[in-house]
Amino acid sequence: MTEMSVLNFIGRMDHAFRDGDPLVDSKAIEAENVAHVRRQFEAITRGDFAAFAESLADDVEMEIHAGPDVPFRSRCRGKRAVADQVRTNFGFVEEQRPEIHGLCAQGDMVVLFGSERGRYRSDGPEYQLAFVQVHTVRGGRTARFRQYVSDVFEG
Repeated sequence: MTEMSVLNFIGRMDHAFRDGDPLVDSKAIEAENVAHVRRQFEAITRGDFAAFAESLADDVEMEIHAGPDVPFRSRCRGKRAVADQVRTNFGFVEEQRPEIHGLCAQGDMVVLFGSERGRYRSDGPEYQLAFVQVHTVRGGRTARFRQYVSDVFEG
């Protein structure tokens, strides 16, 4: 990962949560869920996949919906399978430059809207993707993660 870009991405999560919501200070549950997702990104950035795995529910489900040219599209279930798949997925990319475009939190759900540029390791082509991530947090752990990935149209 490109360290400064990733740190900016993580650092922007709280701002994106607060942005435009005059009642945000009354949303303690949502704030804790956003903090939980932020801690997951921090653990992944450090390469601490054991800490990431501990943030998952035992029966967690993960789905990454993307076109066939995206190497990290996947579906799996269970703490170990999801943690291993996430580690594998981050191994497919390098020079990541993610950006948050928005964040919504309601009850047990945190939804991130963003984009990312980087390079695939397999054969080196650059990529530019838009994404929506839906994190469902229950009992302080991620119970479900869905990501929808699309190409970004330039121009």
